[in-house]
Amino acid sequence: MEVRPTGDGSLSLRHPVHGEGYHPAAGAVGQAERLYLRGSGAHADARPRIFELGFGLGVNFAVTLRHARRRGAFLDYRAVEAQPVPLEGLEAVLRPLDPELFARIAPHWGGSFAVATREFRLRLEVVRVQDWSLAGERIRYVYFDPFSPRANPEVWTPPVYRKMFDLLEPGGTLVTYSVAGRVRRGLADVGFGVERIPGWGGKRHWLRARRPA
Repeated sequence: MEVRPTGDGSLSLRHPVHGEGYHPAAGAVGQAERLYLRGSGAHADARPRIFELGFGLGVNFAVTLRHARRRGAFLDYRAVEAQPVPLEGLEAVLRPLDPELFARIAPHWGGSFAVATREFRLRLEVVRVQDWSLAGERIRYVYFDPFSPRANPEVWTPPVYRKMFDLLEPGGTLVTYSVAGRVRRGLADVGFGVERIPGWGGKRHWLRARRPA
């Protein structure tokens, strides 16, 4: 996999099969901060409970954790990843952002695992989201961050949207980078209230969807 710098100085990779970068050219950290952390509202939560579809290189988690540490907030984070990158790819991107976090994750990388400290709990499952379920728990925020509908169409489907709706507590929020019409309609059809929010770095809009309270 090819390591690439992004516009804000953070690093990313290009997927050799999908032909897409894991992050926008404008900035891996920039998108994580503006869309996922702040766009969802997780930045203002004293104990954010987050689910990420597409853990990827851990940038969204690292950025969210950094902000939680600054506020003294405990971060409870769950994620699924169907195809973990090789460890050297994770190291190239995550280690410069948070060496301590990389050191905690690296021994477990490649399979499902849980890591817990006084600051956070991370539970990562290596599974397709279509085959995954979270019985008995509710999440406050969903970071919906798979590869694009063109590259990964089986994830951008009504059954997955319904699973995200059921996962969220009433009033919970899902955010994603895609504003494609069929994505907006698909989310609305399962019950979400959907709105476009200002984008960044050449992206005019992002998408926010809320489960009604």
